[in-house]
Amino acid sequence: MSSTSSGSKRGGPAGVVLLQLGGPEKLADVRPFLNNFFVDLIPDNIPVPKPAVRPLAFLFSSLRAPYSRRLYASIGGGSPLRNQTELQAQALRSELAQRAIDARVYVAMRNWRPDSAEAVERAQADGVERMVALPLYPQYSFSTTRSSVNELRRVLASRAYAPQLTVVDEYCEDPKYISAMVSLIRRYLAAFQAPANRVHLVFSAHGLPVKYVQRGDPYFDQVLRTMAAINERLDHPGPVHLSFQSRLGPEKWLGPASDALIARLGKDGASAVCVVPIAFVSEHVETLNEIDILYASVAKKHRIAEFRRVCAVKSHPDFIACLADHVERALEGERRPTEALR
Repeated sequence: MSSTSSGSKRGGPAGVVLLQLGGPEKLADVRPFLNNFFVDLIPDNIPVPKPAVRPLAFLFSSLRAPYSRRLYASIGGGSPLRNQTELQAQALRSELAQRAIDARVYVAMRNWRPDSAEAVERAQADGVERMVALPLYPQYSFSTTRSSVNELRRVLASRAYAPQLTVVDEYCEDPKYISAMVSLIRRYLAAFQAPANRVHLVFSAHGLPVKYVQRGDPYFDQVLRTMAAINERLDHPGPVHLSFQSRLGPEKWLGPASDALIARLGKDGASAVCVVPIAFVSEHVETLNEIDILYASVAKKHRIAEFRRVCAVKSHPDFIACLADHVERALEGERRPTEALR
């Protein structure tokens, strides 16, 4: 799926804006990062007047900051997300150059820096007239892709800057993305001492409130499609599961929860579990703390002898080729407009 702005093809340099959530790079960044996060989150989840959003975000971020600082302290004091995203941007730039595509690649974090305003300022200074918004979220969600794209559009409108914009909405089943995932999973499965048919493969996706799905958010369906495409290529002989992590707040979220599933597997006698962070393309607190530390302790408590986690796809050559393919098709005008997800 894609949504493309109207307008004819133009000359001038092309620009690619990699859209990502962002993360605090040091402990002092945690509260302001959380504040940005809640400013984005509250309008879709809490029915409050618009003037109340920022005060409420300040309150929530202040209350949660001490807990979140402990999480980031456990992984070295900050998120590696920006560094890994910059490396993905460099790899994409090189891949496009090898295809004789002269494109500038920018990074725009939804809740941290560099943000959309910085990316747009650089693109405008570079004279970019054709822009591709490329989310680093393989599956579309209102809370990720739509939010990031809406912010990019808002910034463009505020600057009265109107490059021809194409949005890549999702690539949840792209063969090269799936190939990258499969190659990484095979590498980690090969390290298990347990027979392959005894290794439980747990796909752990970032959670989402159920009400989002009820409102038409396609994320859950696209996670299922990604998982099915991986399983078809992987042909793993052992049990396969899907679970969800990173729940926030009291409302009902997609389940089962990853930690609860791992505990149940241990109680049922599982001795080997391999967690696949599906929907994560970079390492951050959800992988480095939530899975590697918290879920590993759950596995140990429930006597799961072997517990491993597949690394994020990061700058795997097949993943970068996947991104480059979508940029190339976008610049060639092969993507078609679909307004339903805006």
